[in-house]
Amino acid sequence: MAHVDDASGAHGSVECVSNDSPTLHVRLTGEIDISNADRLGAALERLIDGNTRLLSVDLATLAFMDSAGIAMLLRAAARVSSVEVRNPSDVMRRLIECTGLNEVLHVEG
Repeated sequence: MAHVDDASGAHGSVECVSNDSPTLHVRLTGEIDISNADRLGAALERLIDGNTRLLSVDLATLAFMDSAGIAMLLRAAARVSSVEVRNPSDVMRRLIECTGLNEVLHVEG
């Protein structure tokens, strides 16, 4: 698990739940904003290997994510065939749908 705390108060983490090649299951927790998205994104990208085809991202315990977090997910999506976003909050689901990103970040559950 990669945990990132920022002096400004943003606390977030990326946790590998399982890596059943070709599917990588991760959980994002806490808060992801411009202060920690690059570091968390780097941690996420280290988990993606050449065999990863599907990235499944669980957002059930994510309290907050701004556009930097969305950009982080899009960078990861560029490295795999498909991304599914599981258990997003209603706000996160609407954000993904309203921006048209549901073509790249497939919302499940």
